[in-house]
Amino acid sequence: SSLSADEVNQVKADVKNNKTKLLYLAPESLTKSRNIDFLKSVKISFLAIDEAHCISEWGHDFRPEYRNIRNTINKIDNSLPVIALTATATPKVQDDIIKNLSMSNASVFKSSFNRPNLFYEVKHKTDKIERDIVSFIKKNEGKSGIIYCLSRKKVDEFAHLLQINDIKALPYHAGLEPKIRSTNQEHFLMQRCDVIV
Repeated sequence: SSLSADEVNQVKADVKNNKTKLLYLAPESLTKSRNIDFLKSVKISFLAIDEAHCISEWGHDFRPEYRNIRNTINKIDNSLPVIALTATATPKVQDDIIKNLSMSNASVFKSSFNRPNLFYEVKHKTDKIERDIVSFIKKNEGKSGIIYCLSRKKVDEFAHLLQINDIKALPYHAGLEPKIRSTNQEHFLMQRCDVIV
């Protein structure tokens, strides 16, 4: 949805010319007839549905567009292999996903929420919280992190504070222009900034 018409045409050309190996579409885009027609015209190896818990009315992030994915797949190619991925599905939500996607013979793979590369640490908040956070980031140079604030104003202020302390930090909140928000997110994902606030 963030691409211009020319960019969309370039993506489609890259798919047709086998330059693109992975194509990401939001469910809202997937169901558009022009995209269905395009996807019918290319060879698709399989369809991966990320955040599949959004399919379920029992899920915490239910999105109605997700419930139409099976109908769209049938219009494109009903023999397409499908994988549904989620990190937050209760047994009831898992059953709903399988049922909604008509995956009657689905293989289910489950893993622990425990991720050895992630850890949580709780520290007491002092009256010098900003200094403490700057110090913590400086002691962990080269590592990335996310700082959550309670308001957009605080996000902007804190990102600025980090920047004047020579920390590669950018703000991210709903009040930013979409292009700036998207660019800031991309900088974080591409490791051009270390901290997103």
